[in-house]
Amino acid sequence: MSATVIILIVLVAAMVVGPVAMMQPNRGQRRRERLRQYAREVGISVRLLPPPRLPTDTAAPSAMPVYSLIADTLQPAWSLMRAPYAHESHVQGWWQFLGPKPTEARRQQIEAVLDELPEGVVGLRSGARQLDIFWRENGDEQDIDQLLVCLQKLAA
Repeated sequence: MSATVIILIVLVAAMVVGPVAMMQPNRGQRRRERLRQYAREVGISVRLLPPPRLPTDTAAPSAMPVYSLIADTLQPAWSLMRAPYAHESHVQGWWQFLGPKPTEARRQQIEAVLDELPEGVVGLRSGARQLDIFWRENGDEQDIDQLLVCLQKLAA
């Protein structure tokens, strides 16, 4: 076989194998999938949804992972999002309620949970029989366990 034929065979093989190799998930995608699988195993559902829009947002927020727990009882509706700036009217300086505000007792319960949230949480939401945490997934399985503890405390 001539060198031209060998080069042609190598190029054709690269054209076949290259796109298949590119379709494989990268390390970050595999890590996120492991996190989501673990969350499902412990009873948390994971979806991709846009977070509630803050009054200061100039564009609609893009979809992000939402970790949800179905509660046994009806939950009051409220949304709490981390603002991009500190303000004295915000809860603990950074957290802003959107829409209806919870009762004072529920607010104290929420504030206690804020201190226990893993890094990367940008919002909490409650309504009907569901509690949601908007999380950037920059952690590991221990952070999922912490999310579950926080969701259970909010559901109580």
